Amino acid sequence: MDGVRLADRIAYGGGMAARKAGVICDAFRPRDGACPVVAVNRTVRLAVLSVPVSGSAQGPAPFGVPYRQLVLDQAYVLPGDYVVGPLGTLLVATNEPPAPVLGVQCNETVSVWRPAGPVLAGVNPYGAILSGGARAILAGFPAALLPGGVSDRSRTGLPDDTKLPGYVGAVAAVAGLAPQVADIVRDARGRQFVVDAVIAYGGIWRLALTESVM
Repeated sequence: MDGVRLADRIAYGGGMAARKAGVICDAFRPRDGACPVVAVNRTVRLAVLSVPVSGSAQGPAPFGVPYRQLVLDQAYVLPGDYVVGPLGTLLVATNEPPAPVLGVQCNETVSVWRPAGPVLAGVNPYGAILSGGARAILAGFPAALLPGGVSDRSRTGLPDDTKLPGYVGAVAAVAGLAPQVADIVRDARGRQFVVDAVIAYGGIWRLALTESVM
């Protein structure tokens, strides 16, 4: 039995196990910058069993850890797909047969905006970023957003200033719509973040963010 055949049998076995012990979910694949979790983007309905990354179901998953091992027929999902159902919304982070699928629980809905710099005549190329001319890159994307990364002090610089919170985010990648450093991220709760770094991992973007606190 070669590697392709082995991976296919493991995927099929995962699907069988999920049908016995899992729940029915829908998988969605982003096509553009609009909200991906809509009927036109649904690729398949399938059974999914979510367990801790360790693979053991003898105890609960650690608190505050969003990563899950997804038992399903992994031939039907790709990194960057969203799996939505009774488990909530999970972003498929990796799918590397014969290894299991790694999913990330989404806890926010975010939009990514690209600020526009002013166009001014002159020899000095410097210009401040203007939020008024920002254009949407991604809108209504489920994302995993967790404290982490590097925090920074507020710009007033007083000794007793609270640091600006740092976050790490994960969101599905869309061809031709890559976030960039200095983009603005807004979540459904009205919080605003500045993108400090962007790293591509397969079908997802990993974002280092700093919250903008007024």
